[in-house]
Amino acid sequence: MSFSVSFHLALPSDAPSTAPVSSELDADYNTLVIEACSALSDAGGGSFHIGGFGSDAWPLDVAYDLSAFMEQLPSLLAGVRERREVEVDLYSQGIERTLTFRPVENRVVIQCESRTNWVPSPEFESLAQGELVAMLSKMAEEFAGGLKAISSELSGVAPFACWLGGEV
Repeated sequence: MSFSVSFHLALPSDAPSTAPVSSELDADYNTLVIEACSALSDAGGGSFHIGGFGSDAWPLDVAYDLSAFMEQLPSLLAGVRERREVEVDLYSQGIERTLTFRPVENRVVIQCESRTNWVPSPEFESLAQGELVAMLSKMAEEFAGGLKAISSELSGVAPFACWLGGEV
């Protein structure tokens, strides 16, 4: 299986109609992401998926692991678009992996380094640059769409409001 990343929200029928926000709506991006992931986790029905490097589905959760990834999404997207090397540190206990994205011609080579007993096999995978940008953009849009679906005030805050409009 080749590298993939996604977020999906399938709300249960008894999901709350609103998701309270405990932080200021003008907080910094990382704080907003933590609040957003907490709200999505509390609503239930969300799944964060990363696959690749010999494992179809990494053991990830929405509250913490998604937050760690989303904190780094803007810099990851910028790096891939600008064709420069960028790292994503999935620092959650039990996952503890670093993904390094390197541009090579019209592709992006992704290296996975593990800081646990889990060994990536293969250690390197690659995707077309456009395919990776589309995958990451779709994830941002689905993340923002999830916030809107749970009626979170955060869906109206930048950058999530922009992502809802397809501006990723």
